[in-house]
Order: sequence, then C-alpha cells, then structure tokens
Amino acid sequence: MEEIKFTRESIEAFLQEKTDAGNKAETIAEYRRILLKFQHDFLPDDMIRKNTLQEWKSAMQQEGVLAVRTINRRLAVVNQYLEFMGERNWQVSCVPLEDTAQTVLQRSEYIRLLQAAKQQKKEQLYFIIKSICVLGLHIWELPELTVNIVKKGSGVFHSNGQERKIAIPKTFQRELLDYCKRNDILEGRIFRSQKGTDIHRITVNAAMKQLCHIADVAPEKANPRCLLRLYEQTQTQLQDNVAMLLLQYYDKLLEAEEMMTGWEQQ
Repeated sequence: MEEIKFTRESIEAFLQEKTDAGNKAETIAEYRRILLKFQHDFLPDDMIRKNTLQEWKSAMQQEGVLAVRTINRRLAVVNQYLEFMGERNWQVSCVPLEDTAQTVLQRSEYIRLLQAAKQQKKEQLYFIIKSICVLGLHIWELPELTVNIVKKGSGVFHSNGQERKIAIPKTFQRELLDYCKRNDILEGRIFRSQKGTDIHRITVNAAMKQLCHIADVAPEKANPRCLLRLYEQTQTQLQDNVAMLLLQYYDKLLEAEEMMTGWEQQ
C-alpha cells in the first residue's frame, strides 16, 4: 500500500478496538486528541504515506517546543494506529532520551546562514531566519508578524494559550519595513507562501538545510529550534551583562556615599 486515507471513521474504529481492549475513557480521549491534531497539523490531504510519520517526528524535534516524552507519546499513538491499519512497517522509533542534548548554533554560524541567504538571493528566508533569532518567534507565530506591528515597533503575540509582548529593535524594524516596501507588502502578514498561505515549518526547515553547505554550518544546526536557542542564549547574556553593570554602578554609588558619611571617615 502506498498511502492510507486518514478518516474520522478509521480513527473511531481504532479507538473502538482500544475501548474493547479495556483502555480507560481518559486514555481514549487522549488518543483521539493526538490523532486529530496529527491530522489537522500534518495531513493537508488526509493521506498517510510511508515517510509521513518520520517527517512528523523530525518536525516536532526541530520545533524544540515539546518535551521528548510528549513527542514519544504522540508517536506511540500513531504507531498503534498504523499497526491497526496493517502498516507496521511505516512505524518509527521513539526519540532516545539520551539524544536530547541541545545542539548549539554559534552566533558566527547564524551570521554565515544570513550571508548564504543573501548570496542565494533568498530574501524571504533571510528575514524569516532573522525574525526567529532577533525576535524569538516560533514558526507558528510568523503569521502574527504583520505590517502594522512592524510599523508600531511592538505587538502582542499568542503562544500556547499565553500572551507575550514582542518589541522590535529599531534597526531590524527599518530593515523589515524596507523589505515590505520592496515586495509591495502593504498590510497583513509579512511572510506568506507563493499561494498566499502561512509559511509551513517543513518549508523553512528544508530551505535552511539548503544553506548549510554554503554557510559551512552542520545540517543539524540549521533549523528554527537552534535559532530560538541562540535567541534565548543572547537574551540571557544581555541580562547578565546589564545586571553586572548595575552592580558596578551600585558599588560606585556606595563607595561615594562612604567617602562622605562612612563611620571611619573624619
């Protein structure tokens, strides 16, 4: 079989088998949520093919959002569904817990990725990479980056049911507005596919991988997950530097006060 039609009927048949096998109601509800999310997020044509589950596994890992145990739980459910459908050879292994060490993208490598995108004249990819690393955006938040938000210089983004405010540095704001002007993007989303739809994470991952050879960056580092980690590391370093400067300033303030009012001062 080259593909399986992923239907609501087949899902319910699978769940009924699990119910008959004695699984609890809450387990069945969890299975249903996982399968429907898999269908919604990753099966635009409702078809599962031989490599579909491996691609889903890779996408979840590269996003860097879900815990490994959560990824493995989702994979296990779809693996069981494939067994139910008679396609055990399409199953994939879970993510080994020892393989969860973070791959670190150096800032020099990030710069080389940007330079490679410029060299290849991939302007949209250049700005997607920069938006992730400068603003700390997730792939699914890219549609929320609009012309209006860039003009204002800040905006509220929604992630995993929470709101967070994003401030756009002035330099990057000017660069984004120039990009919009060059590409006649007057309103709405800044990043969209050629068909006008949202940019898909698989498209971004594949495009970044193509830059690796030119940028001399290891393929496992060329993904949005590593860009986000670099953003987080940079923010931590900046906060540490600011804290150190504040401490030094405070120490000088206390030293000056001691010169005037210290107990041992005459």
